[in-house]
Amino acid sequence: MIKHPLRPAASLRAIALASSLAALCVGGTARAEEVADASADEDGLTFKTGDVEFNLGGRLHFDAAVFEHGLTDGSDADVRRARLEFSAKFGDVVTVRVDREFAQADGWRNLWLAVEPAKGLEIKGGNMIVPFSMEDMQSSNAMPLAERSLANSFSPGFGLGGSVKYAGEGFTITGGYFTDALDDEVGQSRVRGDGYVLRATFAPIRENDSFLHLGAAYEHRAFNLAEPPRFTAISASSLAPSLASTGALAGARNLDAYNAEFAFARGPVQVQAQYIVATIDRVAAPSLDFSGWYVGAGWLVTGERYGYARSSGVPSGARIGKKGGAVELNARYSRADLDDPALDRGSATILSAGATWYITRNIRVLANYARTRTADRSLVPDASGNLGVVRFQLAF
Repeated sequence: MIKHPLRPAASLRAIALASSLAALCVGGTARAEEVADASADEDGLTFKTGDVEFNLGGRLHFDAAVFEHGLTDGSDADVRRARLEFSAKFGDVVTVRVDREFAQADGWRNLWLAVEPAKGLEIKGGNMIVPFSMEDMQSSNAMPLAERSLANSFSPGFGLGGSVKYAGEGFTITGGYFTDALDDEVGQSRVRGDGYVLRATFAPIRENDSFLHLGAAYEHRAFNLAEPPRFTAISASSLAPSLASTGALAGARNLDAYNAEFAFARGPVQVQAQYIVATIDRVAAPSLDFSGWYVGAGWLVTGERYGYARSSGVPSGARIGKKGGAVELNARYSRADLDDPALDRGSATILSAGATWYITRNIRVLANYARTRTADRSLVPDASGNLGVVRFQLAF
């Protein structure tokens, strides 16, 4: 029984768009001979004139999944992401970024302007990833598995607002004020209320073949009672039904969320973990406490190393050479706890294992298996299931 029928029209449009852009970038070398100061590389098509640099790129993630959980089973195939990305740099001071998503939950993603008035200092405004969670801030092109962990159920995702960041030698400090994002993301409602976020990271080890990362963040939001928030624990593939959801939390007034994160890499091995707890204060009703966490590990079998983005304070994924050919194995256990005495929504866990083949720096194929489980709901029986997903990914 297929629960999620194919969406051929939307998929074909997204594939056609991304394929056309990929062809543009692959053909960029010939075009570079015709247009002065233009070049094409692994980061898309770049055009330079004086101190101004323009870049056109994008990403295409095509998924096929088969799943069963409890009494639900099915299969599906669809474009997970088909994104057009444009950026412009004016000297070393001003950067503009515009990203438009055309697949699944389509809409604006990055839409911001950043100014760097001094070394290490960045002032940024627009629609952007809220600087709260390490996992959320990592690029979807570099994620070890097809989807982020269940802890990401409580991350803010994108938000509209502004931030100030200072990146020093081995540390970052970021603060900002945000409101609801311009558009929804898969598994995440744009409704997050108005409020501020603070994040600090410390990397005492930063070497060519190893790093140690520690981080913590705090977020406070105030909600409009007419637009209540909701939290959803998506499965190991966006093509499968969600595992748990709070539904709209009527009467929600404030949110206070805390995040602790850890990552360590040495040679071809990396481990990463996070814990997020969120408390929802409600009008004339008991407060709600939710939490999520994960522990994951990766091994680059072919001997490559893992990178670290010092300026943003996040692991940046496998460092792949131009020729590609790398193979990576990953495993992760994650949990989201939506069970509260005042709201019977239960908990969800996912045990995932995956293998990734980096055909080139721009192209990779992922194959993931996940064991899913939901429990702790008094009116709904506990359930478990299996899920398999394969992804073809093109980033340019």
